[in-house]
Amino acid sequence: MRNKYQISNIKYQIALLLIIMLPSCNPDAAWTTNDVTITISPQTISAGYVECAFSTNKEAYYLVACVPAREGYNPLDPKNQKQFMYMALDSADIEYKEWRHDLWEEGEFNVAPFASHSLQYGNIVKFFTNLKPSTDYWIYAFVVDPDKVLPAGKLYLKTITTPATSVVDVHFEYRVIGLWDYIYPLNPDDKINSHFPYLAATVDSLTLQESFEGISPEDFFNDYFTDIAKDNRTYEVRYGVNVVKNDGSGNSIPFVEGHTFYTAIVSFDGFIGNNVIYKFTWTGEDFEAYFTDENSIVNYGEDE
Repeated sequence: MRNKYQISNIKYQIALLLIIMLPSCNPDAAWTTNDVTITISPQTISAGYVECAFSTNKEAYYLVACVPAREGYNPLDPKNQKQFMYMALDSADIEYKEWRHDLWEEGEFNVAPFASHSLQYGNIVKFFTNLKPSTDYWIYAFVVDPDKVLPAGKLYLKTITTPATSVVDVHFEYRVIGLWDYIYPLNPDDKINSHFPYLAATVDSLTLQESFEGISPEDFFNDYFTDIAKDNRTYEVRYGVNVVKNDGSGNSIPFVEGHTFYTAIVSFDGFIGNNVIYKFTWTGEDFEAYFTDENSIVNYGEDE
């Protein structure tokens, strides 16, 4: 049986092998150009995310990203452009190698190549999330040689500024079926918005009485979500349809027959807003309930 030192040494050797096997960005390598044109077209620019379309006049692999703008630095300046693209590729290459190494450790060897994992191909729509309100960002793209992992064309870049508040109109539907609950963020046409950031939590009314000295659900959720925002706990942000089994496993709370529960859902598109709270008394695994914004016992975010 291998000891811990031997296992650690094997992991190191695998990581070193991956680094040797995979191409890296060499700024002294031959600089190639092509006649591929990339068009960057921001669609929705909201406080916390951006929807952006990318199109090319010819089929090609290319890298895209959205990063905070740096004051006093111009990536499009000829003396900066080459360095900027190499640094962007270095970042993408490191992320790819870490991802591939993690899968290698888990015994998965048939993983996607760099081009499939990190690059785009053809016309796409990309969503960049976890952005800050009232902040300048650079959305950029450039063609990449997928075999050499080298820039193969000029840098395309657009500067955007996120607004102070959300510009997206989203409402929520909430359903409870037995132990399961479902959250649906919906656009005005009732289609699911898979990219709108939001937070959600459920609390037992008995917990409010016994552990929080009878605090109101409004104050409890306000404090809870404010702490998430202050601590920048982005891992708690949800997107798209959210499904939870409330049996006490993981981070879920157990639904208890006869207990009254409050569930709050708040938008987190740059700020906490459009807050709704739903109240229900769970009667067992046959319990079913359906809520919309109109069923909220309080909607305390829209007018603040």
